[in-house]
Amino acid sequence: MAHLGGLLWTQQSWLAQASSWIDRELHQQGIKRIGSIKQLRVRHWSTILQVPTSIGSIYFKAVVSDLAYEAALTQVLSHRYPHCMPQVLAIAREQGWLLMPDGGMMLRETLKIEDDIQHWENLLPIYAKVQQDSANYLNEFLELGVPDRRLVVLPARLQQLLTDTETLGLNHPGGLSLLEYQCLQNKADLLVKLCEQLATFSIPETLHHGDLHDGNVFVDDERYMFFDWGDSSIAHPFFSLHSTYGSLERRFDLGKNSLWFKQLRKCYLEEWTEYETEERLEEAFELAQQLSPILAILRWLPVLSSMDAPNRNRYIEAVPDLLREFLSMIQTDEDKL
Repeated sequence: MAHLGGLLWTQQSWLAQASSWIDRELHQQGIKRIGSIKQLRVRHWSTILQVPTSIGSIYFKAVVSDLAYEAALTQVLSHRYPHCMPQVLAIAREQGWLLMPDGGMMLRETLKIEDDIQHWENLLPIYAKVQQDSANYLNEFLELGVPDRRLVVLPARLQQLLTDTETLGLNHPGGLSLLEYQCLQNKADLLVKLCEQLATFSIPETLHHGDLHDGNVFVDDERYMFFDWGDSSIAHPFFSLHSTYGSLERRFDLGKNSLWFKQLRKCYLEEWTEYETEERLEEAFELAQQLSPILAILRWLPVLSSMDAPNRNRYIEAVPDLLREFLSMIQTDEDKL
């Protein structure tokens, strides 16, 4: 299954199997399907089906095997943090199948003008509290299959990546140039130092969403709910705003030094003052931003592995672009170490 991806989701035999499971789970809960199941989205790594029922639309999600932990993790989070997580109707843990009711309006649909970014000021403290509490359950998450991307393992993961010249697109259009590749090899010691320096702060590593943007947060009666945990890992918590910043930057054409980014950083870091002083939190946050492209790369790897070579070529720039971002961020900060 790991390498079939989008091909699998459109096969009639697979759709029949998924539909049968959906109907069985609905029947057990006294929910009646009242129309045909519609395939809303097909990606190489996942698919979403919409199921019309007597209690409204219900959504089914399936993912490639490398991301199958998402279903069990979402169920655990739903039970532990029902105020900000989606309700889960059923899961098939081995297959990585997930069945959920409608979660409300996607935050993306509410962000019409720049001032709507204030939603993030409201929800980031909620997310931070979940991260802090989740630090108590790391072994449980790891047993579910959530990837371990703590600081101590990052240098080895980067070294492993540098041996994968296909993923790096070495000397291919859009891929890494030989000069960039050599520069990354030369920065191996610096990466170790950055990880070691960030580890000196009294900030617990915990659950990191991995793709925290406005398409993965839903708003329902002023409640914020965090969806799509398929890119999550155990990592430093401050990596989480990398995706948030990136999506807002693209959506509203914000500059790197936007006052909005500073404000969001402030409201997020205020939730961590029991661990470090404000000054040290700022320092830790800056270090995390330098390392965050590496985390973003690691979440791409299982996605890319679900594709055949022609489809992987469509995303040839994904990993090289993040490596360039990493090089750019550390280039101006080397003299601080």
